[in-house]
Amino acid sequence: MQQNPVDEIILRPPDAAPIEPYKPEHIGIFFKILEHEWRGAITPRQKMLAARNRAVLSLFLDSFIRLEECSRLNINDIDLDRKRVLVRKTKTGKPRVAGFSDQTKKYLWCYLGLRGNDLGHDALWISEEGRPLTIHGVQEIIRRLKREAGLKGLRGSVHKLRHTGATITLKHTKDMKGLKLLLGHSTLAMTERYTQFIEAEDALKAYDGQGPLDWINE
Repeated sequence: MQQNPVDEIILRPPDAAPIEPYKPEHIGIFFKILEHEWRGAITPRQKMLAARNRAVLSLFLDSFIRLEECSRLNINDIDLDRKRVLVRKTKTGKPRVAGFSDQTKKYLWCYLGLRGNDLGHDALWISEEGRPLTIHGVQEIIRRLKREAGLKGLRGSVHKLRHTGATITLKHTKDMKGLKLLLGHSTLAMTERYTQFIEAEDALKAYDGQGPLDWINE
């Protein structure tokens, strides 16, 4: 029996797409929106929500936390003194510890002071009514920021913040193995996806704003 040529075709999975982070100006706009909300908040509830949104964005950027991981955090998972967050329920099933900056510590401290303690639960993020914020509620915080920043058509949302924080960290530390641990990646190949935009940016800087049309008649 003659073998069908189609049976000999080996399908290879497509290469993983490169990780494109938010630009610095995008992050700057997000924080300007949140600062405006904080300054314009009048009632204690408005202040709490403004502080919450600011803390959520900051923690995403600093700790490379995933959306589902972030939504499941409890108060006891945050260690303000050591600037650490314990991510108990992860994508890989293995708990990990992430860190955050002094700025995020400030935002978390402010939020926790407004959150209150007598809510009948220990969920870190709460809704306007004081109930645990759902994964969709956390997601909507970032989606709303994108809309108000005029970036609704920009590809990516919450997970893009993880990419952004990781890319900035890798650019400054050059520590691929350390970043792999902080991201909770199982292989370095996954972490290497973050290097592509860094390398492209460095290559463009080497041209100092010039290109072929500047050199063609030299």
